[in-house]
Amino acid sequence: MKTIVRFIPVAAALCALSLWAQDDIEDGVAETPPAAEASADAGEEVDVGIDIGGQLHHSKSEPKFFYTIPTVSRLEGTADVLKPGARDWESAVEGRFYPLGSVYRTVGAGTRLTVSLGRDCKVVVIGEASFGTRGQGLAVKSRAILLKSGVITLDLPLNLPEGLLFVDAPGFSVVNPAGRSAYRYAKTGDGDKATIRCVTGTLAVEGLHFRILSMRAANEVCIQTSQDALFTGIYGTRGDYVCKLDQGTFKIRDIETGESHTEQKFLEWKISPQTAVRIQRAVPEIGKNMAVTVMTFDAVGNLKNRCAFAENRFEVNSGELAPHDKGSQAELEKKAAEAASDTAAVDTDVVDAVPTDNNGGGAPAPADSTDDDLDF
Repeated sequence: MKTIVRFIPVAAALCALSLWAQDDIEDGVAETPPAAEASADAGEEVDVGIDIGGQLHHSKSEPKFFYTIPTVSRLEGTADVLKPGARDWESAVEGRFYPLGSVYRTVGAGTRLTVSLGRDCKVVVIGEASFGTRGQGLAVKSRAILLKSGVITLDLPLNLPEGLLFVDAPGFSVVNPAGRSAYRYAKTGDGDKATIRCVTGTLAVEGLHFRILSMRAANEVCIQTSQDALFTGIYGTRGDYVCKLDQGTFKIRDIETGESHTEQKFLEWKISPQTAVRIQRAVPEIGKNMAVTVMTFDAVGNLKNRCAFAENRFEVNSGELAPHDKGSQAELEKKAAEAASDTAAVDTDVVDAVPTDNNGGGAPAPADSTDDDLDF
């Protein structure tokens, strides 16, 4: 009987806490309990003590970096929030919690907005910009920021574990950011353009047929994506880093056993200022495997690598094609003419021409590629 009596206060406290949390979430304004707020986002293990049967049992919970739902921790100026499922924007209120899946926008060049995902995880906007959070269940531990427009800055702990935070756009996803990073995002006439800068710490970028392995302090990249996602342009603007490019599937035969297997092949291309990667895709009329062409260009626009393949089909893969420019083409023609017994003209169209963009160049850097005026 004594054991039952001792257990009743614990059960009553747990029920009260659950009802308190449910009521606040339904009202759209969930305050973090003082004790939880002090420890939930320190990135450290929390020692939890529970009185069961008159004995205090200790257990360590895993580190937590995020609040259950984000809060507007600072607002100077005008900002609006569009809650998930709502039709109309409402004025953002400093100190209020908003459900995951909300979209935030700031109005006016003098506005400053800070949305706290956790005690040490913040999204900071200065000036006019817009971003959203990913709608998800409360049990999901990771968080995602959705780029909409303007410039936003992320302030995160340097020890933020991998797989907890993502920054998403139609053409790419920033994974494993830690430290401070900044993003400028804008819709264009046919797609979008994003500039990603790693200020401190590290981050990686993933997209269809490419992955930027690790960007560090002062590294910056510009990524352009067409509206139909059939073109991706990756342009180096600051620093050096490696981009892993898909080169399709190859069939490998083991000479000793005679057995064959397929494996993916990749090209690791070093991106530096003014270099570029162009990925062009085509959707077949039958089937789902895209036809893909991946090309890399050096800082002066010369084609350095080229590979064409069909997804998941080792039978349709050009392998690495030898690059050519005017100098190498002229040298090839000269050697062919010397080897020939006659003086017949050499066909100069043996090698396919490099596809050009709308400006007529092989690998032009995007407009204002230096981005020296980015207010990060």
